[in-house]
Amino acid sequence: MKRLISHESLAHVGHVRNLLEQSGIACLVKNEQLSGGLGEIPFLECLPELWVVKDSDLARAQALIRDMEQTAAPRGPWRCRRCGESNEGQFAACWQCGAADESG
Repeated sequence: MKRLISHESLAHVGHVRNLLEQSGIACLVKNEQLSGGLGEIPFLECLPELWVVKDSDLARAQALIRDMEQTAAPRGPWRCRRCGESNEGQFAACWQCGAADESG
């Protein structure tokens, strides 16, 4: 068993666990309940950790996390090719005319 990540957000660790389990990688979360011990236990020892059960899955799990982080990167504003309207990066379609963003 190998530790994959530790993170201050249990929600983030849970999200990554779900991603890995959907890809067939068995994993488990450690320190899920330790946040109540903060102050008595050093901060870094209370962070939720995600561990892969099989050592052989570690490299694939790391690659999946890298892919997730790259696709989650925020995009910049874009201009609609149909009507010319400026749109914020989080929108996949133009708010003015509804055309899909074809840039990526």
